[in-house]
Amino acid sequence: MVADNGVRATLLIVDDTSENIHVLFDFLQATNKFDILVAEDGESALESVQETKPDLILLDVMMPKMDGFETCRRLKNNPETVDIPIIFITALSDLPDKVHGFFLGAVDYITKPFQQEEVLARINTHITIQQLRAKLAIQNEHLMYLNQEKNELLGIAAHDLKNPLFAIQTLTDKLRTDFHKLSVDKTMYYLDTINIGTKQMFDIISNLLDVNAIESGQHLICMQEVDVLPIVIKIIDNYKERADNKRLTIDFNVQETSYWAMVDKNALNQVLDNLLSNAVKYSPLGKLIRIHLFQRNKQICCEIQDQGQGIDEEDQQILFRKFSRLKPRPTAQETSNGLGLFIVKKLMELMNGDVWCQSTVGIGSIFGIAFQACHAKNEQTAVRKVDQPLCNEARW
Repeated sequence: MVADNGVRATLLIVDDTSENIHVLFDFLQATNKFDILVAEDGESALESVQETKPDLILLDVMMPKMDGFETCRRLKNNPETVDIPIIFITALSDLPDKVHGFFLGAVDYITKPFQQEEVLARINTHITIQQLRAKLAIQNEHLMYLNQEKNELLGIAAHDLKNPLFAIQTLTDKLRTDFHKLSVDKTMYYLDTINIGTKQMFDIISNLLDVNAIESGQHLICMQEVDVLPIVIKIIDNYKERADNKRLTIDFNVQETSYWAMVDKNALNQVLDNLLSNAVKYSPLGKLIRIHLFQRNKQICCEIQDQGQGIDEEDQQILFRKFSRLKPRPTAQETSNGLGLFIVKKLMELMNGDVWCQSTVGIGSIFGIAFQACHAKNEQTAVRKVDQPLCNEARW
């Protein structure tokens, strides 16, 4: 029998009578549906399943030394073989014997002398049931994963959105009730705080929408030849004020006047914005952030280096996972919801690029990205969705 994934089911026939084995083997082999293993006693059967786990076992009851009942008991007491369906093939027809077999974990009985059509029907039935159980287990695991993600999402809504929303509500109430008593400076301070809170909420919602678009295959990628240099310069300019507020110095190292790569402009902008945002967030006051844009072989690379807390090996294993909460925290009460680097990773994959991190605790981190380099001759554009790759997998 062939499973949905195209793999043939494997049967193990266990019988101490060679004639019985040959009859079953020849008949089942002729169906061209199964891969068939044989064992002539219980001990051999136990050894066989350790080497190759079958999808179903046809087990004779009356065997010397270790009978079928004991063989079944041992198989069902082993966590690695407990799920293998066992059909007893026996001349025993007494009800107590059948009940004992079912008690030990067998799924069915076939009484000798057997009919070939009956054997095949029972085998097909129980293999189908086993395959459906396997599918159900996978679906249950996926549902548990989705439920965990839902809980993470609710956690973001309950915590990350609640804090700025509470501040907005408190300050708007203060402005409404004490507007005529407040100085201009105090009013502007409240309005600036409200503006920061709304931006935090907007960023959280935008990240959630980006994740949903990427995972549902609705995120459009428009690949074209782009000069990366002006985009990097614009991102640096956008963060100048935030860097100045933390007395951070941004050192931009570039040698050429242009760096052409095959990318999506919007996605590249989002990736660089996220990485520089993290460098600013996690840098202590007065530190240096280095940005290096360069060409290496046939790649355009950009590295952003900070002097922050660094990321230990444990956190590096989950760095680009969704909802990852890392040990380092922003140094000036900035927000982080564990989605930014996940989005960076996915966007880089969609652009056939690569992203990496090198980090040492107490020294800082370097986040790097790389794209396919190209020459700006004739602009080539291709629009695709997540599930429509433009070319082969990334080569880095």
